[in-house]
Amino acid sequence: MYKLHSINTPNEFIMKIKPNISTLLFLLIGFISYAQIHGTDSIGNFYVVDHKLIWQKYYELVDENELDQRLKQNVLTSNLNILNYETSAISDLVYINGNNLPAYTSKGFKAFVIVDLEANQYRVTIKQITFPDFIEHVYYNGMRQNSRSGSLENYVLRNDGDINRNNATLNVLNSFDHIFNAVFAYE
Repeated sequence: MYKLHSINTPNEFIMKIKPNISTLLFLLIGFISYAQIHGTDSIGNFYVVDHKLIWQKYYELVDENELDQRLKQNVLTSNLNILNYETSAISDLVYINGNNLPAYTSKGFKAFVIVDLEANQYRVTIKQITFPDFIEHVYYNGMRQNSRSGSLENYVLRNDGDINRNNATLNVLNSFDHIFNAVFAYE
């Protein structure tokens, strides 16, 4: 039969559960560390969160009026009006030029752009980068079919949600990183 142990003092109670708490704490720290290390894949300013590719960067805010004027003059951010609290919008069609870029980038892209103003800085988040005018030719059972799969995530992410690290992907992400930095960085 089971024998019940009597615990007479609080110190005895702590001594009985101390190994269990230590084990639990050790496991908890292990799981959190694993999630932090393996939870996010990134290249440059591109991050993968829940199988979605996001570009995000902080910039120093010098003057809100000047920033608003610069954003209105660029095709990527012309739909934003940060002075009237319109800090997120879908961009107009933006064309990208570069060396050795894949065919899907040749017809231009659209993106969802968010600008969050803070005290002395602003954060830019760009996601849902799509290629609406690119038609991909897919062959299924020997027949050619046209597909408008069209998002950057389809082309650069693997099935497990991590970034496919090959030269073509790195070239595309570096080109987009350069374009986005040129729009938002003060010269």
